[in-house]
Amino acid sequence: MDRKKIYQSILFFIIGVALLWFIFRDTNLEQVKNELYRVKWFWVGVSVLLNLISQLVRAFRWKTLFIPLKYSPKIYNLFYAVLVLAFTNQVIPRGGEIARLGVINRYEKVPMSKLFGIALVERLTDLIILILIFLILLIWQFPIIQKLAALPQINLEDISLLRIGLIVSAVVAGLFLIYYLIRRFKLLNKFSDKIKSIKNDLHEGFTSIYHIKNKLLYFVQSVSIYAIWLLMLYVLFLAYPPTEDLSFKAAAFTFGLATLAFLLPIQAGMGAWHFVVIQCLIIFGIESDVGKVFALMAHSATNHIYLITGIIAFVLLPISNPQKQTVKND
Repeated sequence: MDRKKIYQSILFFIIGVALLWFIFRDTNLEQVKNELYRVKWFWVGVSVLLNLISQLVRAFRWKTLFIPLKYSPKIYNLFYAVLVLAFTNQVIPRGGEIARLGVINRYEKVPMSKLFGIALVERLTDLIILILIFLILLIWQFPIIQKLAALPQINLEDISLLRIGLIVSAVVAGLFLIYYLIRRFKLLNKFSDKIKSIKNDLHEGFTSIYHIKNKLLYFVQSVSIYAIWLLMLYVLFLAYPPTEDLSFKAAAFTFGLATLAFLLPIQAGMGAWHFVVIQCLIIFGIESDVGKVFALMAHSATNHIYLITGIIAFVLLPISNPQKQTVKND
């Protein structure tokens, strides 16, 4: 990893820690400890099991995208790679994607450029699902969201058309300047062949979704991942006495908003996820201190468990692939 990535990881970690400190600065740690004794660990175990099932479904969905490219990676390698992704994201924001592709590149000899194309398909799919979740929540529970976010009324008279015009003009001018410099100094000529090759591989990977024989299966797999994640959170409601009577609707609402926190480039949504969950629980009648305990417990059960499963995956990869050798990236 280069220094820039290291500095970024440290910066985002500091931001996450700062958010956690801000949220829990007035929390009585002894009270938190006593509250954790009330947790029903059976339901925590169920949540962890559902977590692993969701990662297995992700592995099968990933395998579906390889079929049009004439590759057939072993499902256990894909599963381990997904666990490596989750483990790495606990340490390096957005670093897990490169890590999981590196695993398949090494043990299944799939070119990185093709892997990037497939990864783009998955990320686009996940982004579309997140947008749909948000839109459904917005329509379904807009009064609650408005209360949670304290949305201000927008006065169109306050919007300066001149200011907007200046900003748009500056952006367009900047894009034209960049285009002119690239053409004027032929910056891409030296790498044109390589770029063309990578572009073709990316295009092949990205368009693989159009060649999937069973698009319905891919759709069901994608939706199932988020459905299982929702169940993971709901059973954690059952694990903690103060939240066990909350409805599935409350779990769905909390899940939908809290998932958006993972869009921030902070390790495992640290701090941001806790804040959103606590605010959602307050809306459904849960006291702030109780919500903080639940957020700590739920985040550890759904995210920090990857620190264990990821290490196991790292250990099992070379054992499961004794004859595989590292290949050179194309």
